Amino acid sequence: MEFTERSLIIKVGRFREIDLWVRLATPSRGVFTAFAFGGSKSRRRFLGCLDPLNHVLFRFKKSPRGEYLYLMEGTLISGHPHLRSNQRMLGRAANCLKFYESVYEGPGDSRQGFELLSEALSVLEAAVDSSPMFPVLFRAKVAFTQGYGPALLTCPHCGKDLRNSVAPMFLVEQGQVACTEHIQGSGRRIPLGTEALDILRIVKAGRPEDWHALEPSPVARRQLYDIVDGIVRYHLGLAWEDGRFQRI
Repeated sequence: MEFTERSLIIKVGRFREIDLWVRLATPSRGVFTAFAFGGSKSRRRFLGCLDPLNHVLFRFKKSPRGEYLYLMEGTLISGHPHLRSNQRMLGRAANCLKFYESVYEGPGDSRQGFELLSEALSVLEAAVDSSPMFPVLFRAKVAFTQGYGPALLTCPHCGKDLRNSVAPMFLVEQGQVACTEHIQGSGRRIPLGTEALDILRIVKAGRPEDWHALEPSPVARRQLYDIVDGIVRYHLGLAWEDGRFQRI
């Protein structure tokens, strides 16, 4: 069986003298590893394709017993050269890739997430600079697309406009933002100021180009980091440890 699909390359490694393994993401199959036999020598089949961050149209084929996929040929769509030449931007892109890899690892429809990642990389490629918060906001957006986005306009208990609440709180275990008068239950609570609340609204409703350059104040930055970390840890079961996201 053969098929053709757009792919984003996450990592590449050698497993024999001229053969490569390629860790990649696709819209319909999530994150997986395929093999490029002769990939380190073949210029005709994979010209300029087999590097991390590349957006490639690959032709895949299943092995005779269906145990693995290998790459027949590839056509480069985008190589993101600006990212490769800017260590700061490259670091932000790599963090987004690592998070995406952890969330979408294995088979499954990841079309919405794939388009989000593709757009995030394109925004970073085109931008002169981006906010240091970009990877954190990217994680928030991924969590929102996974269904973990709390209501950010009104209190779920009384319908009060959260902007008029003196000190709304994000209730981590409940995945809700509640007004001061209706904070219920136990568990971790994170204060949510107006600035952080507005930024989360922009992220939830918008696209990476809408929030890639946002520069929150130190207080809002801390709140956003704590809220996104709470969502990712409690609801997605992931934590940043030893330079990568791991299941907890």
